[in-house]
Amino acid sequence: MTDSYNEFHARVARIYALKDEASKDGSSPASYGTTRDGHLVIRGARPGFRIPWTGILMVLVAVFMLKGAVMARLGPDFYKAQVGRLMPSTVLEQVGAWTMRPDPISSWVARQIKSLS
Repeated sequence: MTDSYNEFHARVARIYALKDEASKDGSSPASYGTTRDGHLVIRGARPGFRIPWTGILMVLVAVFMLKGAVMARLGPDFYKAQVGRLMPSTVLEQVGAWTMRPDPISSWVARQIKSLS
């Protein structure tokens, strides 16, 4: 019983020593704490902010597909006229008109959809 007790305290001492070394040089991103029972709890560092590139790409693809589908349905001339009607309006509608203006990708999507029907 005494040997296991001594081994346990030796392990705890090593953990505390490692904790002190890591906190001195700042190399460890983990955080340390103790519970009410006196147990040492080591928590890993939280990951930093990551940009969701896949989600952004999917939104862009959906926007271009939607614009292409609307252009294919309405026709390019009527579509340009409707978008042009939004330009002299409020700022929000101007932003919408700028977003919905015909571009090469949407025009290509519209041509592909038209060729299917």
